[in-house]
This record gives sequence, structure tokens and C-alpha cells, in this order.
Amino acid sequence: MIRVHLITGFLGVGKTTAILDVLANKPSQQKWAVLVNEFGEVGVDGTILEAQGAVVKEVPGGCLCCVSGLPFQMGLNLLIAREKPDVILIEPTGLGHPRNILNMLAAEHYQSILELGATICLLDPRHLSQPRYTSNDVFKDQLQVADVLVANKTELTLPADKSAFDTLLERSQPPKAASYWTTQGHFDLSCLELAANPQRRVQFRPATNISTTPLVNPSAPEVNVQEASGLVDASNTILALEEGQDIRRLENQGDGYFSVGWLLSGNWQFSLAELRHWLNTMNLQRAKGLLRTDQGYYVLNWRDGALTEMPTRALEESRIELIHDAALSADELERALLACRIN
Repeated sequence: MIRVHLITGFLGVGKTTAILDVLANKPSQQKWAVLVNEFGEVGVDGTILEAQGAVVKEVPGGCLCCVSGLPFQMGLNLLIAREKPDVILIEPTGLGHPRNILNMLAAEHYQSILELGATICLLDPRHLSQPRYTSNDVFKDQLQVADVLVANKTELTLPADKSAFDTLLERSQPPKAASYWTTQGHFDLSCLELAANPQRRVQFRPATNISTTPLVNPSAPEVNVQEASGLVDASNTILALEEGQDIRRLENQGDGYFSVGWLLSGNWQFSLAELRHWLNTMNLQRAKGLLRTDQGYYVLNWRDGALTEMPTRALEESRIELIHDAALSADELERALLACRIN
């Protein structure tokens, strides 16, 4: 049995950072893998994890209905068949209903393969006082199905935010198995040993369009991994520049959110100072990227008016993704991005 955990939370709460921390502290004798499903099309989070040495399978282009489709199941099946991990961490898009994923993982054809462990939900406590989050169905679902709540980015909070988090815990029925008040997504790995409580998911609605039979049966010894790779990778051709291309733009929209992202030639270099200025002057829900700059290769993450940076390894391609709850002017944004490039 492969233990599987959902690491969920809304846009920009620090899921990828938390997963990196978990992988850095996991038992050394075990093999852990990550399945990433993003709302955007260019696959930034998966690339961040891979850059830090994680075993990753990515399913880009997600929205709240993404896990009802075959690419998510095919990605999971391929990860099981190819990597044979002891534990799988699933990082769904912050805009996706986790109940759909949990329904899929509980399907009959996975019951002899996967053991559903505790679901971890990260949240930014500052969001608990903002109606645009508290009235959002996805946000409420993420809180509801979680076995463990992790309040992240607490260095930015006020006492009222701590009070709101404590109230949320007190009112949770059934009570949460554990909770953390933390920074940098850190939580005790012992909480992953907690059993998932099905009572927290009694309100599950049946997910629509879920295949009842996986295209690639991960338990079958006759699985042709090369053939399975072809099926899944054919859906992921958007993740690479085509021969002779220096830039490729990809867009997505769903559930009232819009994304535009770019794959960029690894030979291109950007001014880090100009990128900082550009990101800090935009009105967006989220921006994230891995880019080659004049000061080295960097992971850039913008959320709630704050830009964080992290050095990373050399990249074959740069990539950046912008997400907003209103339509984006892709042409205008592309011109602004290219203005940060050093010729």
C-alpha cells in the first residue's frame, strides 16, 4: 500500500514551500514522490520541486473540475507505475475542490493500492477576515476536509488573525486532528502518521466525469510504463519550447480566474531589479516564476503585495505565470515582461 496525502490550500499560501520542507525531513530510507496539479499551463510549482531534487509528475492546466478528467488519473497511475514510491504527496491547484480528488483516491480500483493518509490544509490566517475568501466554496471545502490545519505566514499576522484561527479550530466539527501556527510551511511530520477521518468528508458530492477504470492499472505487472508515458506526456507537450522557439505564451481560465504564462529561452537573461519593479507594480492575485537573471537563477513568488525570492539551480528554460480574478491583457503583460529582458 502506498500512503497518499493531500497538501491543499488556496493560492499562494505556501504549499510548495511546505512540501519542500517535508521532503527535506522525510525518512531517508523511503522514496516519496509528488503529483502537482496547477491552474496555470506552464508548470512552475513542479519545476521548483524538481529543481530541488524531488521526484515529480505534473498535470498542468487545472481548475476546480480538473481532477474529473483523465490527465490527473493518468499522471497518478504513471507516477505509481514508474516510481513505485512509499508515499505520494498531492499538491492540487489552490482553485480546485479537494473533495473531488479525495473521491477519486477512494475509488474501488485504488483501494488495494493507496492508503489515504491525513489531508493537510495550509492557510494564511489573514484571509479568515476577508469575505472574498470566507465566502469562496473552494476555500471552505479546503478547510472542511482537512485533518490538519497549518496556519502559515504567521510572521505577517496581527493578534486578530490568531484569534480568528483559534475560533476556526474551536468550531470545527469533528475537531481537527492537529494544528500548527508556523512560518515557511513547517509542520511536524508526525501529523502525517495520523489516520484520515472520513467524517470530515461526509458532505462529499460525487465528482462528475470520473473514469471508473484507470487507463493504466498501476497494480498490474504487465503495465507498459513506456506506453503509459506516451499517453501522459502527449498531454504535457505544452511544457516545453518547440524547436527554434524562444518564447511561448499559454493561457487558461476557469471558475472566475484567469492565467497567462510564458516559457522563455534559457539563453535569455532578465534584470532582477526590473522584474522586482514590474511584479511589485502589478495588481494580481498571484505571480510565480523561475527565471535566469543578471544575478543568477531565481524563484520569484509574489502574493498579497509581497515578493519572495529564492536562488535555484541553472534552468534549461525560464518560466513565469500570472493569475488574477479578472481577465488579463496578455499582449500588454508580455511587452512589460520582455522590457525586463537584457538584450
